[in-house]
Formats: sequence, structure tokens, C-alpha cells
Amino acid sequence: MTTTKQSGKASPQAFQRGWAIAAAVAIMAGTSACAPVVTQSPAAPPTAITPIAAAPVPALTATVGQPATAAVSTQATTPSTARAERPAPNSSAVLELQQRMQAQELSELRTTYNGAYGASLLFAQSDLTYYVTLFQQKDLWRVIKTTNEAQAERLYSDFAKQTRTMADLELQRIRLEAQKERAERRIAAQQEQLRGLKTDLDIQRQQQAQAQERQKVARTEAEALDIERRAARARVDELQRQIRELEAQVNAPFNSAQPQRRR
Repeated sequence: MTTTKQSGKASPQAFQRGWAIAAAVAIMAGTSACAPVVTQSPAAPPTAITPIAAAPVPALTATVGQPATAAVSTQATTPSTARAERPAPNSSAVLELQQRMQAQELSELRTTYNGAYGASLLFAQSDLTYYVTLFQQKDLWRVIKTTNEAQAERLYSDFAKQTRTMADLELQRIRLEAQKERAERRIAAQQEQLRGLKTDLDIQRQQQAQAQERQKVARTEAEALDIERRAARARVDELQRQIRELEAQVNAPFNSAQPQRRR
């Protein structure tokens, strides 16, 4: 009986201890249940962020003289991240440069011409990329792409020197061709002058022959006229003599004529 009473008196305290123990167990169970969530949360990052952090920008790493060192992520990307990534650049630097030139994305920083050869330094402001080109007859020959300004300047200087070296023979050929054309023009002019002199000489000879023939005819005519003149002069003298005799007879006195008649 006493035990029953004592236990009946102690039941409220037992209930309070039981509630306290249950509350403590519940708190411990809650903390243990939350711990795996906190430790496991970094294992599932957002899929839209992981590829961008792992994959480098192709336009900046796939340049001449700067090989890419970062490994490309092999994780599968979602369609949204695939749309967000930039398209891979053209594997041909020449075709890529032509496309960007057509799109007017480049600025011409330097250009050198030597004969048919030339070198240019082009710059894309959108991605800070330099294009160093070597061309002949305005057709692209070599194109080097880089993001290093010092390297771009050095490559342009080397290309410019190459154009000067390669153009030496071309410039010499141009000069020799010009000298040849000048000599040919002088030959043509001298030949024309020679033809003119020959024509003048032929005309002179023809006119000289005609003049000589004319002088011969004139000399013959002059000789004939001189003969005729002398004959005419002799006839004139004879006629004048006869005229003087007749005049003398006409003008003679009449008495002087009678004795002559008596005889």
C-alpha cells in the first residue's frame, strides 16, 4: 500500500522527467538528421555554373603561340548552358580573318607595302585579338592570331622585313622593265627618225635628179636661143647696114648725082 501511494505521489515528477528526456532525444535526432544535408549540399552544384567555370574561353586560348592549358570539362551540359556557350572559332585563321573583315569587326593598326607584297596588323576590339597578316597581290598568304600585343608587334615587324626582302627582286624587275621599255621607246623613236631621214634623202635625190634634168634642158634651150640670138643679131646688123646705105642714097644732093649719070 505504501509503495502504491508513493508511486502515486511520484507520477507527476516521472512525467516531467520523461518529457524532458523526450525533448532532448528529439533535439539530438533533429541535429543528426540535418547534418547529412549540410555535408552533402556541395555535391550537387547548379548545372548552369559548372561548365562555365571548368571550360576556358576558346577565343582566348586557341591562339597561335598560346596553347590552352585548362582542361575542358567532360560533364554533360544542359540545353540552356549549351546555348550560353560561345561557338567554336573557325579552325582556319585565314577564313576567320576574312569573315571578321566582312563583318567589319577589325581595325587596321599598321600596313606596309613593298612591291606586290605587304604586311598588316589588325585588331579586334571585341575580344582584344590581334591578326598579323602577310599577303601578296592583296591575297592573304599567312595569318597569325594572338592576344599578346608584344608578340603581335614583333610578328608584324618580321613580316614587314620579309616583304622588303621578297620585294627587292620584284622592285629590281620593275626597274629593269621600266629601263627596257624606255630603251624600246628610244629605239622606236630612232627608227622613226631614221625612216624620216631616209624619206628626206629620197626626196632630196629625186628633186636633185629633176633639177639636173631641168638644168640640162635649160642649157640646151639656152644654147639654141644663143645661136638664134646671134643669128638675129647678125640679121639686124645687116639690115641696119642696108638701111644706112639707102638713107645715104636718099639723102645725097641731086647735083652730085648728075655727073655720075654722065659717066
